[in-house]
Amino acid sequence: MSTQSPQVRVQQWLDEWSASHDYCGIQVAAYFHGKQIINACSGMADPLTQTPVTTDTLFLAQSCSKGVASTVVHLLVQQGKLSYDDKVAKYWPEFAANGKEKITIRQVLCHTAGIPLMPDHTDMDLICDWDAMIREMEELSPIWEPGSKPGYHGLTYGWILGETAARADGRPFPRIVQEELCRPLGIENELHFGAPPEAESRIAKISGEELPIALLPDDHLMKKVLPVRVVPIRNPEWNEPLFHQAAVPAVNGLMTANALARMYASLFENGADGVRLLSPVHLEEATRLQVDRIDEIMQVKTRLALGYALGSAELADAFGGPHSFGYAGIGGMIGFADPVHSFSFAILTNRMTSARDAVAADTWFASRVRQLLELR
Repeated sequence: MSTQSPQVRVQQWLDEWSASHDYCGIQVAAYFHGKQIINACSGMADPLTQTPVTTDTLFLAQSCSKGVASTVVHLLVQQGKLSYDDKVAKYWPEFAANGKEKITIRQVLCHTAGIPLMPDHTDMDLICDWDAMIREMEELSPIWEPGSKPGYHGLTYGWILGETAARADGRPFPRIVQEELCRPLGIENELHFGAPPEAESRIAKISGEELPIALLPDDHLMKKVLPVRVVPIRNPEWNEPLFHQAAVPAVNGLMTANALARMYASLFENGADGVRLLSPVHLEEATRLQVDRIDEIMQVKTRLALGYALGSAELADAFGGPHSFGYAGIGGMIGFADPVHSFSFAILTNRMTSARDAVAADTWFASRVRQLLELR
C-alpha cells in the first residue's frame, strides 16, 4: 500500500482531474471495513460564480438515485410491509389499469415490467408534479409481456416504486427515505428526494455536453424512455429549485458522495460505523442475479439483481467484479458496494460528458482506489 494515505492520494488525483476538465466539480468517498477512509472533493460547484465544491455540496446523482430508491424498497421488505412478488396493484389498485394488473414489484426492480416509455406530452413541469405523474403511471400500457425481458425503465422506475412504497408504508416516499435510511446513518442533510429550500445554495450546477439522446431518431425507444424535453443540459430547470424540490426518484436524488458510499457500506458486514441496515439474509436476496441478457432499450448486455446493477467477470468495470452491486449515473457517477472486500465507493460530478469519458472516469477512480487498498 502507498505510504501516502488514500485521502491524500485521491485528493491529488481529483485536483488534477478537475483542472483538466474545465474545473468540473467532483466528490469521491469510500468506506473500508465500515469506516470512512476517503471524503475528498475538487473543482467548482458553480462555474459561473466560481463557487468551489466542498464535501457538503449536493450533487444531482442521476441514475445513482435508483440504487437509493431500491434500498428503500428492500428496507420495507425487511420490515414486512412489502414482498417482491406482490403485485403493485395490491397496494395501488389504480395501477392495474390498461393491462398492468399482474406486474410485480420484482419485475419493476428488474426493469422487466414492460412500461419504460414516458407519456408523449412529458415536460419538466409534469415530472416535477408527483400526483400528476402517478396518474400518468396509472395510464401506461405494457409494450411487452411483463416479466418476459428487460428494458431500461429510465424514469418510470422511480414513480412506480416510490408510490408503491408510499401506499404500503403510509408515508410519502421522501419522508421514508429520510426516516428509514438517512436518519439511522446520520446523513439527513446529505441526501434528499425533494431538497428543502435551505439546501438550494449547496446544490452543484450541472454543465457540460449535450447528451447524445438528442441525436437519436425520433422513433428510437430511448428517446421515449428519456424524452429530450426532460434531459439535463437541454433543460435549464435541472439547475433550478423547481426540479431540486421535486421528487423524481429515478434520477434526481440530491446527495453527497459520502452519503452514497455510506449507504452502501451500511448494507453489509459491520455496516457503516456499526450501523447495518439490511440483514445478511435480506442482502443475499436483494443482490441475487435476476437478469443476465441484452437490454431491450439500451441494446447492451445487462446484469441485474433486485434494483441494483451487478459487476461483470468478463468486462472491466468500475464495480470490480461480479460480487459487487450498485448503480451508475450519466456523467461518470457511480455508487457501489463490494461485500467481499468490505469496500464501498461513490463518485459524483456536475460535468456531463460523453459516455466513453464518463465510464473512464468512474472506472479509473474506483480502480485506483482499489489499488491503493490492495484489493484483489
